[in-house]
Amino acid sequence: MVNEFEDRIYSCADNCTCMYQTDLASTCMISGKGVLDQYGYKTGRTGEWVGILLAIVLGYRLLGWVAMVLRK
Repeated sequence: MVNEFEDRIYSCADNCTCMYQTDLASTCMISGKGVLDQYGYKTGRTGEWVGILLAIVLGYRLLGWVAMVLRK
């Protein structure tokens, strides 16, 4: 979601009614970050998600190594 919406700007309907109220509402536009805020997504947390992914991969590698050692 963050990759899709973070840097985008959308236009509102023809009569300038916006589905999401953002800081660009006065120009009949919707900020992608405003959409993310509506759904509770935070930007700038890429490092945290990379760390979680690496921890999962290393955890499975360790479990695989333990399984191979015990199988001998």
